Amino acid sequence: MSEKVTFALLGPVRMWRSGTEVPAGSPQQKALLAMLLLHAGRVTGTDELAAALWDDEPPRGASGTLRTYVSRLRHLLHGTDATVETVSGGYALRTAPASVDVARFEALLSQGRRLGRAADLGGALAALTDALALWRGDGLDGVPGTYAANQRVRLQEERLAAITLRLATMLDTGGAVVAELTTMVEAHPYREDIRALLMRALYRDGRQADAIEVYQAGARLLADELGLDPGPALRDMYQRILVSDPGLVLTEPGQGGATTGHGAPGTQGAPLVRPAQLPADRHDFFGRQQELAWADALLDVEGAPTSAVISGMGGVGKSSLAIHWAHQNAGAFPDGQLYVDLRGFDHTQSPLDPDEALVRILESLGVRSDHVPDGLDARAALYRSTVAGRRVLVLLDNARDAAQVRPLLPGTSGSLALITSRDRLAALRVTGTAAVHLDTFGDADAGALLSRWVGPERVDADPTSLAAIVDATAGLPLALAVVGARLRDAPGVPLSAVASELRSAREVLDVLGDTDPAVDIRAVLSWSCTNLDPETLRALCQLAALPEAPFDAPAARSAMGRQDLTALETLTRASLLVQTGWHQYALHDLVRAYAGELAAESSEVRQGAIDRAMDHYIGSANEATVLLEPIRVPLDLISPAPGAEIVRPVDAAAALVWFGEHRGALQAAVETALAEGLDERVWQLAWCLATYLHRAEYWSDAIALWRVGLAAAERSGHVVGQARAHQGLGVALGVQTGLGPPGPYTPGSSHDIAHSARTHLEEAVRLYLSEGRQTAAAWVLVSLGSYNDEYSEQGVTTMALERAIELSDEPSLQALALNNLAVHYMTLGDAVHALATARAALARLATTDDALAVAHATDTLGIVQLAAGQVRDAAVSFRTAAVAFGEARDLKYQGASLANLGDAHAVAGDAAAAAAVRAEALALLDGTSDPVADRLRRLLGDEVGGSVRSA
Repeated sequence: MSEKVTFALLGPVRMWRSGTEVPAGSPQQKALLAMLLLHAGRVTGTDELAAALWDDEPPRGASGTLRTYVSRLRHLLHGTDATVETVSGGYALRTAPASVDVARFEALLSQGRRLGRAADLGGALAALTDALALWRGDGLDGVPGTYAANQRVRLQEERLAAITLRLATMLDTGGAVVAELTTMVEAHPYREDIRALLMRALYRDGRQADAIEVYQAGARLLADELGLDPGPALRDMYQRILVSDPGLVLTEPGQGGATTGHGAPGTQGAPLVRPAQLPADRHDFFGRQQELAWADALLDVEGAPTSAVISGMGGVGKSSLAIHWAHQNAGAFPDGQLYVDLRGFDHTQSPLDPDEALVRILESLGVRSDHVPDGLDARAALYRSTVAGRRVLVLLDNARDAAQVRPLLPGTSGSLALITSRDRLAALRVTGTAAVHLDTFGDADAGALLSRWVGPERVDADPTSLAAIVDATAGLPLALAVVGARLRDAPGVPLSAVASELRSAREVLDVLGDTDPAVDIRAVLSWSCTNLDPETLRALCQLAALPEAPFDAPAARSAMGRQDLTALETLTRASLLVQTGWHQYALHDLVRAYAGELAAESSEVRQGAIDRAMDHYIGSANEATVLLEPIRVPLDLISPAPGAEIVRPVDAAAALVWFGEHRGALQAAVETALAEGLDERVWQLAWCLATYLHRAEYWSDAIALWRVGLAAAERSGHVVGQARAHQGLGVALGVQTGLGPPGPYTPGSSHDIAHSARTHLEEAVRLYLSEGRQTAAAWVLVSLGSYNDEYSEQGVTTMALERAIELSDEPSLQALALNNLAVHYMTLGDAVHALATARAALARLATTDDALAVAHATDTLGIVQLAAGQVRDAAVSFRTAAVAFGEARDLKYQGASLANLGDAHAVAGDAAAAAAVRAEALALLDGTSDPVADRLRRLLGDEVGGSVRSA
């Protein structure tokens, strides 16, 4: 059972295992730990980490140092319930939120705010006291760097907010707070919220004159030092004290916010109206805790916004969330809660005009209809005057755009307009409106929601069908609710029956149809599309033709056949497209299916988008493949269709990053090509993608891909395509029995797999030669000659490699053949021929600029030298190879060469040098599945082993 680990950041950075403190390391090590913990399980890129640790000026070798820190941190956490994972070029520390004091502090602060709004002042005070008790210093004490300093400021702001809220709660429960507030005002003289709180405390203590002096002192300070007047909240407190507002001495919630006799024209002398118009809350509301916390925080920040937007696609649950939160926080708006359906995306009525909406709002607030002026501006001004000084919640549901909403926003703090819309209403955000965008549910929440509908017994009995339903609905809450309701009403229907009906997104649209448009998924999506202009709707249909995976701007431009990305911005604002990163996008499965139905009405538009997308992915992948493996024979591609964009990475490192980011899209492109019957595209994609899969050692994926590619090439009758597929499949299968990059490998255990691999390679040679592709055949012979297992016939290796050299005069190919031949001689115990052949391989590369090939050949020379007893020469070769791999940013082989260098030092009897180099190698390979890393851990634990490549 793993040990429980806890962390402290609200003071010195510390950590405990099962209650016993363990050293957290050097200041830089603590900085890394703190940053990973503050990112709360999110992936942090290595560049971002380096910039934070070294203030944007990382030293030379910073990446290696960073890996060393991560390796040490993993060692500290080994055996605990916390782990550091390597994810997409960065790291993430996975641990329970409750194990980090910052998370506990923020949860208690949120709890205190929530209880305070619910009038549970005792509970609020207890939560806030517990939150502040977690602090043991200034936060991140002793951690260097600008990042830590900025985070320290942020944490101190939260601490100050907690202190202020605690004192306000104490004041409302009759506590004595004047002395502490006086000290806080002296420490934070420009904080108007604290000054206003002190004024209220003094007033309640019967010290009205002192309260006025506190205001005047603050006004003088702001004018003299900043040239500013006091803000609205401070001025409001001053005015209330001057008129002896009775609300200042009331502690009961809801009694201090109303104003009578001082309202806007049309309300004077009339009884105060407190509307309560919220629609019924859902008793079964589920999830959205993060978004509820976001909305809670709107009420507690200094200078709280007067408007907030909840956006998201149709059916994602915007209105349910807004109504649920409004009911939970109705007490924070004692002067009323208004509800207006703006009908921005309505299937029966046109959008509500803001003129008409203002009439409804003003009448609801007690303004007589004969006092409502004509004209939008006049009505908006009267509305703002009417709610000034009050605490009113205005829920504006289903807004169409910013123009419809803008006249309906309060003008002063205290009141809040909460808006829901399928549009992101970016124009409002520019002017200070808070915003949150609702995404669909993740698998866990979607499954839990369905479980609530159908009961845990049915879910537990068939978790596979549950997962299939969640996948088919793509986590859209409306779709999940429709499925859940139908299953609940049909207790005898097994989940598997529904799952089988939902095998594709298009079938989901059919199955989840309904006579009520409000719950018909196709109808709900259509309302969003109705508002699009023709060009944007055409773009949506073209994007739906892309492979079913997230895509970037070049892929989008290719599908649309134009450079202008305005349509993407429009679709994102309309919540029909999700922006997952900078120029990174994704289509919800059901949106894709609906747009696909629209696209089917114009086959020419759809087919053009598919053709350009295929040209983009294949052409870009081919460019990246050539950079990753210059010696690989490139595809013979025709010119891409007009509008298709080809990405050309600048170097091998950039190509590797590109493949890592687009692997999912390329695999989805294979599925699209298969579905469209584009067999030549299938094997071309397989040829390009497999280069990356081989390099990253995703052998199972590579084998599956090559089988698909081979079948496609055979269907198309393309001989070279068949040869390429046989070659790739043979290499991938051969890894299991000894085939791979230069050097000896662990023998396999399956004679059938070895025979199948060799058969595929031999067929590839035959097909290439039948087409006159001698160089391509030579490359396959190099692979065939790399076998070194118990099933190889005597002399086959030598014959294959020598035949490869005869077929092609290409230096890189001949060098690789000689390189593998040198390793073969070494395994036979022929050191003389092994050394001569290894040197010949290097000599052959002298006329090329293939740095990686030179690095591999140099490393192989080192292995041969070490086996021949030339230890000093071997060490030089290994170090040279490691440097070259490092310059190429090939961390895997850099680590392997350093590990081999460690072996050379060990053979020479220099244990200290061996340990140091092996630690350096492990820092590069730690966190990967590379077996070299496991061997290094054993060696660093004082076990002895042979060279890395022969281990």
